[in-house]
Amino acid sequence: MYSLESIEKKQNIKLPEEYKRLYQSGFKKIDGKNKIYFEDDVFCISKFLTVSEISHILEEFYDFWGYDIIPIAEVDYGDYICLYYKENRQKPLIIYWNYELALENLKEGIIVLYDCMYEFETALK
Repeated sequence: MYSLESIEKKQNIKLPEEYKRLYQSGFKKIDGKNKIYFEDDVFCISKFLTVSEISHILEEFYDFWGYDIIPIAEVDYGDYICLYYKENRQKPLIIYWNYELALENLKEGIIVLYDCMYEFETALK
């Protein structure tokens, strides 16, 4: 059975407490807020991922992500909003991961959106 704790253990990371609270509440605090505005782009979250979905996506994209990227939401075109642990294992950045760009060059497929989960949560419109 999948759980947030099993993801933390397998990936050797600590999920942000803000994310855990949002997940456990079924994302009710941000219900209906699904747009992220970044420079000239708008990213629309189609859904927040369940633990099972996160685990399956981690397996599918392990060659790209390793232990550094944890998807938390799906956006248009099969791209993801993710927690990014490469630079800091304790405090992940929030990134937009673009599948098509990452196929060509992994670094091109990553756009840093926010420095922390709190910024992400408050920026949703």
